[in-house]
Amino acid sequence: TENLGTMAPVPLEGLQTPVANSVAQGGLGGPQEGNRGGMMSLAMLIDFIVQRTYHELTVLANCKLPRKTDMERKIEIYNFATRTRQLFVRLLALVKWANSASKVEKSARIMNFLDKQSLLFVETADMLARMARETLVQARLPNFHIPAAVEVLTTGTYGRLPACIREKIVPPDPITPSEKRNTLLRLNQVIQHRLVTGNLLPQMKNLKIENGRVTFHVQHEFEVALTVMGDGPNIPWRLLEIDILVEDKETGGRQLMEKHWSTPLQVQYIHQLIQSRLVDNPQPLTEVYNCLHFFCQSLQLEVLYSQTLRLMRDRLDDHIHVDEYVPGKCLVVSYWRELTSKGKEQVNKDLRSELGYKLTVQVDVHDPARPLAVLHVPSLGNKESEIADRAIRSEVLSMERLLVHTIYVRTRSRLNDIKLELQGMLKDVECNIFLD
Repeated sequence: TENLGTMAPVPLEGLQTPVANSVAQGGLGGPQEGNRGGMMSLAMLIDFIVQRTYHELTVLANCKLPRKTDMERKIEIYNFATRTRQLFVRLLALVKWANSASKVEKSARIMNFLDKQSLLFVETADMLARMARETLVQARLPNFHIPAAVEVLTTGTYGRLPACIREKIVPPDPITPSEKRNTLLRLNQVIQHRLVTGNLLPQMKNLKIENGRVTFHVQHEFEVALTVMGDGPNIPWRLLEIDILVEDKETGGRQLMEKHWSTPLQVQYIHQLIQSRLVDNPQPLTEVYNCLHFFCQSLQLEVLYSQTLRLMRDRLDDHIHVDEYVPGKCLVVSYWRELTSKGKEQVNKDLRSELGYKLTVQVDVHDPARPLAVLHVPSLGNKESEIADRAIRSEVLSMERLLVHTIYVRTRSRLNDIKLELQGMLKDVECNIFLD
């Protein structure tokens, strides 16, 4: 046993079991960058070595030594001690090496990086050599343009460039103020000739021609400006500007209208739609009026509808009611709901109020180009209807004013009926009607 510490190490590959060989090769191979798949924990390696040593010692004591002579036993014990010592010496070296494993791994990564850089340098050198031998052999510089260089150096300019470069890049000289004035006057004449020879609706008679454009103004609805891009008969109209004049002054005027209803996106869409319909249209101005008139009427109905809802919510509660609202077509509002007859037991019921008191603001069924029409149920006389309709055609679009005028006319009509009834009952009594 004294010689065990001084003997040279002996390789164990031929003396170890297959399991021990795989463990030793996997555990003692070192943490190489490309061999991470064969690594294992140090605790498992120590466990395997202890189990292997215990197994060999058990086999030696129970199977091999009892059957052999004394000399053979000593040889077997010596061989076992040598193998075990070499195995644990390697384990000790591995444990000491594990303290610096991070440095070894970092060094391995550095070596891999340097190998890649070296490979890139080699490939670059090969590509440059191939380019020098194959590609650049036939490469030639163009001949110097001596005349152009002489002209630029002597005169400072070059006058041999193609004319198309000037036409496409250099903008043309602007027209003079006199040419601009004459062009606009000529354009005014072309527009006036088109309007005289074309079909113009009566609603678009309010127009103004100036600065090469014609501006149509439809009261309380819209204002539109158009022009033409030439004097040819087949050149379509060009739509320049649209201004929506529908206002809701009770809630904030045109700013609120532009924010909620006639937004810039909607006006831009209408602009594009009308411009597309002006091409190859036999009556372009009529198409312009129909599109804008329909949009403005829909906007007016929307304003009246929102005003009615606001009146119901803030002031009038259930005294008025929206019976029907079809966007772009009609709005039906009922009032004096408490006077509507609900049963046949009423003796002196008003036959005119059986259907309820209603007013309908709608698009004219027979002529959509006309302004909004107001229908009354029960019907009113011509003069009374004209008084009530002023709220629609006035500068202030107001459902409250329409209701006030309508109720005023209704009240006056009912008072006239009472007056006639009293005069029939009292012959000698004179009755007068006073309304504040």
